[in-house]
Amino acid sequence: MTSMVGLNIVIAAALGVLALVCAIASLSLRRNVPLAWLAGGLTVGTVQTLILTFAAGSPLEYFSAMALAPLGFLFANNAIHALMPQSGGRRHFLAAFAGLSAVATALFVLGAPFFYQALFVQAACTLAMIDAALRIARTMKWRLLDTTLLASVGILALLRVARIPLLIWYFGPEAAFSDFNGSSVELTLLAVESLLTLAIITLVIAAIIGETIATFRHQSERDGLTGLLNRRALDALANIPARKAGTVILCDIDHFKLVNDRFGHQAGDDVICTLANILNRTGYPAVRIGGEEFALLLPERSMQDALDLAEMVRARLQASSHPGLPVDERITASFGVAEYAVGATPASSFSNADAALYLAKNAGRNRVMRAGESEKPLPSRHAA
Repeated sequence: MTSMVGLNIVIAAALGVLALVCAIASLSLRRNVPLAWLAGGLTVGTVQTLILTFAAGSPLEYFSAMALAPLGFLFANNAIHALMPQSGGRRHFLAAFAGLSAVATALFVLGAPFFYQALFVQAACTLAMIDAALRIARTMKWRLLDTTLLASVGILALLRVARIPLLIWYFGPEAAFSDFNGSSVELTLLAVESLLTLAIITLVIAAIIGETIATFRHQSERDGLTGLLNRRALDALANIPARKAGTVILCDIDHFKLVNDRFGHQAGDDVICTLANILNRTGYPAVRIGGEEFALLLPERSMQDALDLAEMVRARLQASSHPGLPVDERITASFGVAEYAVGATPASSFSNADAALYLAKNAGRNRVMRAGESEKPLPSRHAA
């Protein structure tokens, strides 16, 4: 018994430390919601373990099994929902869970036998785990982490499902709380669930860390206004030697300073976002270099492909209307296109594309020019 008490204290301490770490991490990561729910669930687990250790056989143990257990499962469910968000269906689960919990509470207040209270409590816990497993299955990316998490949550849901027929046919309506909670079958199920819960906690934390890293990486490589790749990401992509020849397109919005001066910076931002959306819909890596300047990388595409694509983008921008601008106000852009050879980097063609862009500007703007169209080289406005 003493060794069991010591083990429970160690488990409670571990859960408490994890809860504190998750809470601190949640605050540090701008109130990370999955970590916050996980911290809540771990706190409930800590309290339950302490009650089981120091208040076994007391009304507190009964309260822990009937009230804290559903709360812990709800927190775990919320953590998975926050980690794997998906629209729709959430309110139906919450309504069903709240209904089962309300019935269990009413039965407790009315002094109904343990058997009937336990049925609704077990049903609420089971529903939380089934819903969590379905959420993972619907949103998983079929990575090893997601698959393992789904398997763990699915097994835990099955163990919860197994309790209901066990309670009905093995124990029966006359069973008391002490008969059920102290049985070898329940103790075995609890031991297996403890191991699964530890695995699930580890997997959820790993998934949260992975998602957080991916988010920070995405933010570090994306332009805040348009969502396109930024100059840092361009430098990484454009300095990889190409296995096949390709092309690059540089473009610049014509007379952009006048747009800001006449209509305001909000209108200017809307114009930038319009061009960014057109570039993004091409399906090729689109970059906002800075201000009103953009780049499009076209690996394994010929010069003619690039010229056709640049012309399409030019025409769509000219045909677009923009919030904050008069309906008849048309915004245009100039484009420079250049090729790079096999084994060269896309960055090696930037100076040529930039020279072609300069030609387009010098020739009257609102046009597409290819590198080498002028016999006399023109100076570049950008660094390669």
